[in-house]
Amino acid sequence: MSTWAEPNPSAARPGDWADPGFFSSRLSRESGFWRLLWIMVLPPEGSRIIPTPAGYALILVALGLGTAAYNTASNILFMALSLLLSSLILSGFLSWLNFKGTRWRLNLPTQFRVGEKADLQIELRNTKALLPTYNICFNVRTRGPGKKERVFLDSRLNAGEQRRLGWIYRPQERGRDTIIVSGLESQFPFGFLRKIVGGGIKHPITVFPARIDYTFQPPVGHHARRRGEASRRPGGGAELINIRRYQQGDSQRLVHWKASARLRRLMIRQMAEENRDGYLVFVESPASLWSEEGKLHAQTAERFEKLCSFAGSLAEDLFRQGSLIAYAINDEPVSPVKRLHDLNAFLLKLSTLAPVEHYQPSPEITSYNLITFRPGVGASVHAYVGGNSVGTA
Repeated sequence: MSTWAEPNPSAARPGDWADPGFFSSRLSRESGFWRLLWIMVLPPEGSRIIPTPAGYALILVALGLGTAAYNTASNILFMALSLLLSSLILSGFLSWLNFKGTRWRLNLPTQFRVGEKADLQIELRNTKALLPTYNICFNVRTRGPGKKERVFLDSRLNAGEQRRLGWIYRPQERGRDTIIVSGLESQFPFGFLRKIVGGGIKHPITVFPARIDYTFQPPVGHHARRRGEASRRPGGGAELINIRRYQQGDSQRLVHWKASARLRRLMIRQMAEENRDGYLVFVESPASLWSEEGKLHAQTAERFEKLCSFAGSLAEDLFRQGSLIAYAINDEPVSPVKRLHDLNAFLLKLSTLAPVEHYQPSPEITSYNLITFRPGVGASVHAYVGGNSVGTA
């Protein structure tokens, strides 16, 4: 996924490529010039100009030269002072040229998981006709725990070129978070001042529970035999697995009319059998079971996080084996799992799962091989099938 942005939040719209807030296409050249001068004197909200250590030294030297020039009335000292002050003005003008025409957008991976590295990218484009862009830096952070990152453009970006700047993000907690690119920063050209352009990108994300190690041994007997059966054999389900020739006795409801017209003979849609030979992962989160006095303390919080990770990891592995047919959480209806999108929907719900006070389980869950979870000793979590312990995390 990707989100384009500009540093000026008042003018930003999704999908826009625009200047970093210095000029607006709705303004004439005259008004744009005066607007530029006003922005240099009074930067808009979020934009700042901060002297660097070299900048502070330059200011002190300028103050000393100014004092000496005033006391001695020396033209040479006044000329030196003018040179220093003009360098600051030139720095502001060149930094405006450096920022002008810069566009960027945020490219994110499709999934985030606790403890796993995610490659994030800022796609940077220089839309100027002639001038390159130098020394651009982005400040990147999240609302959740984690340090602020600085992503640098380490070489010149020529006119019309596009480049991707990457960094690694490792989520520490499941749930909802926000990736924040706080704006553009540069010390170009002389390094006396840090120019920061306000605005940026804010993109919400959801972090899946971490994958963890666990043990899972299905009970010997009826459940173990049913668990290994194929899930895509011909039947009367809703998933199309093949198209074949019509045979006597086939239902007319299964005729594939487009294929029949193309091949000039009756063709039948062959559907996958509804899989009732796998497991339903049922996650219950009553506060009376997973918290103490309605509050998640250190050990119970760790146990609840392990519940979410255990349920998610087990569901993923069962899905790969073709043994996951559905899931349910508390009083939500049973949701079938037929494709990867359904599994991701389950992980998404686990990402924001919290203890609840009251719920009434759906009566549908009694018709499945049911996997439930209960707290164990310490921070351990046990999985059960038909009252038998089959796994631990």
